[in-house]
Amino acid sequence: MKIALMFSGQGAQYLGMGKSLYDNFDCAKKIFDQADQILGYSLSSIMFEDEDKLNDTLYTQVAMFTLYVATLEVLRYKGVEAYYSMGLSLGEYGAMYHNNVFDFETGLKLLEQRGKFMQEASSNVEGKMSAILGMDADTLHSLIDQVNGYVKIANYNTYGQLVISGEEQAVLELNALALEQGAKRAILLNTSGPFHTELMKEASEKLGEYIDPIEFKDPDYHLLLNTSGTYFEEGIKQEMVSQITNSVLFYQMIEQCLDDGIDTFIEIGPKKTLCGFVKKVNRKVTVCNVEDVESLEATLKKLEE
Repeated sequence: MKIALMFSGQGAQYLGMGKSLYDNFDCAKKIFDQADQILGYSLSSIMFEDEDKLNDTLYTQVAMFTLYVATLEVLRYKGVEAYYSMGLSLGEYGAMYHNNVFDFETGLKLLEQRGKFMQEASSNVEGKMSAILGMDADTLHSLIDQVNGYVKIANYNTYGQLVISGEEQAVLELNALALEQGAKRAILLNTSGPFHTELMKEASEKLGEYIDPIEFKDPDYHLLLNTSGTYFEEGIKQEMVSQITNSVLFYQMIEQCLDDGIDTFIEIGPKKTLCGFVKKVNRKVTVCNVEDVESLEATLKKLEE
């Protein structure tokens, strides 16, 4: 068995995520308590009791990261080891933590600033994101050329599911055009800005300034990167900066793992979205997720089979 970990992206969060692990594992509770102490406010209360704040990117990013780390602690406690990891957008920071690129406090403070920078950049532009279902990338690229304004493919999630991002009118125009040309659905996403586009350049520049004096380690294991769709070679800071404005090559990372004999994918974080993406690429591999005690037990049972 060859395992890869996948860390869910922003947008998958829900009220009460992590509560089951918090209540049942001291190692998970310790991480939540540390987060509260480092941030200077009760993040756990927001995650378990305040949906509005949880969906505010200022809190979402640190909340998701805390859940990633708490879940990793539980998996380690249960003896689960993996040497390949990746994440969808924000989830990449979970994969970096798994690879010991930075410690928990550094990652938490970094994502607190990243959330702030992204919120500020989003408030300065009229942007939208939309999921296009049932259309291949080449066809969608050809339609982008026919649209007025700035829009691009921001996420290559899986076969037949792409996410576009850009100026609001351009996104709406491309939605209509894609549906005319045979896309099954075009779904506007509830995001606070046009992520993974040049419209977020201000956020990437500010993040670059923030991380400049910080020392990061090179990954200990096999870290797959959003911006290349393949393994880290050099320049972890450049990846953090460019990821904010570059497309997320998620199914390309899955293809790389499959080429290297990965047969088991474990999604860490809320919901099972990434498991669904993997199954679209290859139905034969084992996919499982860990977000609470029930899913943890199901995953451990699968790993024993």
